[in-house]
Amino acid sequence: MLTQEQITHFQTLGFLLCKQLLSAEETTYIGAAFDVAMRKARGGAAEPELQQNEQGYSAKRQQVVPFFDYDPDAFYPLLDHEKIAGVFADLMGEDFILTLSEGIIHGGGTGWHHDAVAPEGFFTMRAAIYLDPLGPDDGCLSVIPGSHFTEFRETLIKTIGQLGTRPEDVPGRYSIVNAPGDVLFMNHKLFHAALGNKPGRRALHINCAQNTTPEQNQTHFDWLVRFLEGETRHWGRFYSEGLIATASPRRHKMMARAIELGFGNTGPITHLQDR
Repeated sequence: MLTQEQITHFQTLGFLLCKQLLSAEETTYIGAAFDVAMRKARGGAAEPELQQNEQGYSAKRQQVVPFFDYDPDAFYPLLDHEKIAGVFADLMGEDFILTLSEGIIHGGGTGWHHDAVAPEGFFTMRAAIYLDPLGPDDGCLSVIPGSHFTEFRETLIKTIGQLGTRPEDVPGRYSIVNAPGDVLFMNHKLFHAALGNKPGRRALHINCAQNTTPEQNQTHFDWLVRFLEGETRHWGRFYSEGLIATASPRRHKMMARAIELGFGNTGPITHLQDR
């Protein structure tokens, strides 16, 4: 369970790094399973050569979404892990919605950007589990704390390219140095970048959304439905039959709302789901 100080940190700055949330044994096991799963997703091919573009950042990465069906024994328990699910509940409410799992091998860095932007007072987020030690010289994630707030974020969108400074030198940049076992929780609205060219950085993402109803907030509800619809259209079905059949009560609760709204267990089957 998070302390009030940790919750305030996330709400104020847009992220929270939980050090050594996973044990060394868990991280080693997950890392080995990750490597096998990503190789399987490539059809057994070796990791592709990673090419740099004119900005110095790789134009290639391997991203598998949804990912956890590649090794249910290794990855499904992450969704039932009280230390992970409990943080989501503390930050989003007990009725939060699981959306998509991801496996990513980063080919290089990225420029400054944000992800999904829900309406004011509502948000989606991710837990990022990095499987390698990462610092500023290794392409660890950098963030601009507080940029999940609307006015700040919208100003950055308009002006970040006009600051007359390199992306690495943007004032306010905060580098999130992490070790295997750390888990980063981040509001999708937060401006972030990986400002290093080191290829081969491995990560798992668990993405979730806040829940709501038309009675609670019609604007938030309408956005949530559009978001779930768009994610389904882009990535396919969120939850496989195996993910549902093996679910703990907590995981069932995490999936129930999307299914109730007509998503989650619908849409085209991608990757290894149900095969």
